[in-house]
Amino acid sequence: MTTSTQLSTESGETKGLEYLRNPTGVSVAFDSLKFLYIPDHVESRMVADLALKVFAWQKQHRATGDQITRAVMVTMGGMLPGVLLHDHLAWHPDPDIPPVEFGTLGVKYYAGPGKPLERPIIVQNMTINVRNQVVGVVEDLVDLGGTARFVADYLAIHGARATVLIAPWLKTRKVLDDMPVINLGFVPADTWIIMPRERVETLIKRVPHWRSNGASLAACEANLRNIGYPDYLIEQYLQAAFEA
Repeated sequence: MTTSTQLSTESGETKGLEYLRNPTGVSVAFDSLKFLYIPDHVESRMVADLALKVFAWQKQHRATGDQITRAVMVTMGGMLPGVLLHDHLAWHPDPDIPPVEFGTLGVKYYAGPGKPLERPIIVQNMTINVRNQVVGVVEDLVDLGGTARFVADYLAIHGARATVLIAPWLKTRKVLDDMPVINLGFVPADTWIIMPRERVETLIKRVPHWRSNGASLAACEANLRNIGYPDYLIEQYLQAAFEA
C-alpha cells in the first residue's frame, strides 16, 4: 500500500496517524526530494492529537503559572494548524485549562521547497500583545529551526515571558535544546510535506524543476499521481505549470 493511499482512506486514518509520527516521503523521478501529501482529514485528526498534547502541558503547568495563554500563528505555515488548534484551545470545559488568545506573525524563510533564505524576515507585524505571557508558537513544520529561534527571540523582545513551540513535525532535534516543544513526530530532512494550504504552490514550483531536469509532461503527471495529487488539481494546473 502506498503512503498516499494509506493516508487517504477513512479505514486507514488511525494507522495513518501512527505512521505520521515518523513518516517518510514518496520518491519521484527527476527529484532528490521525497514528498508526503497530507489529506484534509489527516490534517484535522493530526491537529486534534496535537491539542491533546497542549492540554497535557496546561495541566502539568497549572500550579507553576506557566500555562500557555497566547498563541502566535507563524504565517503562512502556521495558519492552517493554528486555525484548527484555535477550535480546540480558545475555550475548554475544564476551568483549570485557560483559554488561549490567538494572533499572527508573518515570517518568511523559504523561497520554495528545499530553498531557505539566508535569514528569516518579518513580512507582517504581530497582531496580539504577548507581554508577560507564555506564548505558543504555532508552525506546521520545523526544518532547520531558524524560524522558531528567530520568532522566540522576537517574542522575547516584545516582552513574552516564555515560548513553547507547537508544531506537528520537526526535521531537527536541535531545536529541542533551544525551547520547550510540543510536537507530533519527526520527519527526514529529504521529505517535503505538502500541507493542504500549499498543494497548488508546490505543484507550480516543482513541475518546472522536473521539466528542467528532463521530465516530459507525462512524467510530471506520473510524479504528481505518485505523490497523491487528485485529478482536479492535475487537470487545473499541470499544463500551465509545465509551460511556465
